[in-house]
Amino acid sequence: MTLLRISAALAALLATGAASADNISLRLAYADGRSGAVFSARHAEIGDFALTPEVRGESAGAQWRVVARDAQGAILHQVTVAGAQQRHVEAFNPATGAIDISATVRQASGTFEVSLPFDSATASVEVLPVQAASARGGKSATVAAAAIAPAALARFDRATLVKLAASSRSARAAAVASTTNATTILSTGPAATRMDYVFIGDGYTAAEMGKWHADAKKVIDGFLADPLFAANRNALNIRRVDVVSNQSGVDEPDKGIYRDTALDAAFNCYNIDRLLCVDTDKVHDVVGSVLAPDERDVIVVVANSTRYGGSGGEVATLSMATQSIEIALHEIGHTAFSLADEYDYGTCSLDGEPGEPDVTMNATRTVKWRGLISGSTPVPTAAGVYPNGTVGVFQGAQYCTSGKYRPTENSRMRTLGYPWHAVNEGAARKVFAQYSGGGSGVTQTGTVAAGGSINIPNVNPGWIRAAAGNISLQLNGKAGTSYQLYLYQYGDSGWVQVASSAGGTSSPAISYSADAGYYYAMATAVSGGAYTLTYSYTRP
Repeated sequence: MTLLRISAALAALLATGAASADNISLRLAYADGRSGAVFSARHAEIGDFALTPEVRGESAGAQWRVVARDAQGAILHQVTVAGAQQRHVEAFNPATGAIDISATVRQASGTFEVSLPFDSATASVEVLPVQAASARGGKSATVAAAAIAPAALARFDRATLVKLAASSRSARAAAVASTTNATTILSTGPAATRMDYVFIGDGYTAAEMGKWHADAKKVIDGFLADPLFAANRNALNIRRVDVVSNQSGVDEPDKGIYRDTALDAAFNCYNIDRLLCVDTDKVHDVVGSVLAPDERDVIVVVANSTRYGGSGGEVATLSMATQSIEIALHEIGHTAFSLADEYDYGTCSLDGEPGEPDVTMNATRTVKWRGLISGSTPVPTAAGVYPNGTVGVFQGAQYCTSGKYRPTENSRMRTLGYPWHAVNEGAARKVFAQYSGGGSGVTQTGTVAAGGSINIPNVNPGWIRAAAGNISLQLNGKAGTSYQLYLYQYGDSGWVQVASSAGGTSSPAISYSADAGYYYAMATAVSGGAYTLTYSYTRP
């Protein structure tokens, strides 16, 4: 099997035990420039918290890849984020739950946060462009980047980031309001091994904190009542953040109403009356003042208004209208689980096979969710014939009336108020597993000394045969231990590394969208000890 290639500088650090467990939470801002997006590092926090998992690697559309590199240029960790300058927005009919408006708008500026390794091996952080999944033939971002090697859109060296972290710490300490605080609503385990949801209100005055607490309970109870979240409750932590606004309510510019609020929530965003937007920079400032980076994986802003509306994106929003929880659940399908819209209204593109798990251009039994289709269900599958929830291949999806297909006749990703159904539920479980290390996979345990390695699987023949689908690996060691994780595929040139988590943490993870073939993985122990490793893949 191919030996791991580690840069000389990183190898020296590992041999001397100089690497530490520190990571960096980095908030990056983007804005329109003359030749594309211009990036700036807005905020940084260094500490012992979990890395951001790679969830979006196969999503369609413009994306950015944020990578941590060592001094020799080797990638230690990467996170793919949506290239939000082109933002898809949608609005639903409150009476029917069906889509009314589907459009792409230009978002000239914004922010996003990622957590990357920042031990002594990390020399820089870069932002790279990523080809859409359709353009790169469905391969992972790792493979595409290796083949294309695009020029960096932005680069931040270690000294710059250390200086930013120091200034961010001082600014945060000065800005924290005594009235801002966080309350744990549901705790099922450490933040590093859970998907942490944060609910924060906007437009609630000091006198309305009781109302906010009641509204938050109603929203959170609504989320937990949803079958998908109820089934994955043990993979969740939920926190409520209280922040006081100077005035009650939120902006409604189309009605000439403006309020002085903490997060600048406003309806009629992009002139779409039901689209509710917030200042994401302010949201991150407030939430980050009271919660650690791995305690705020998904942020949901609740507006103190009964006007119908909401939105997705970097931060999800909803109001206190009767059906707004349904909007939020749909938008979290995008934000948290990288699901595609399954409705057929909007601007259709047939450029190539979508990367999302719930839409396809393949109308045969070899479709990506083929394992869930009954032999008695015809493919393609006619609408109006089978009970809703029957998995098949239904025409009309991702803004196309023809040429793209969805797995069920009607789901929450098509019309509000419907169930998620099996394909979407399975995709969500994989995302939860990336945070929790769970999932219906194979678990192996053992003890490894510093400098030793772990073969995965650890039984003959030492490799797995996988069908096309997601391969996920999650290693969990004790606090203070450090591992690196690598995934290999057998090809014409022998065993080739196709994915890695090389930051050196106690809980490295890999999620890789795999072609059918033969695979094995290896973990190396920087500082070892007892470990548990769970891996899952699609069996042929």
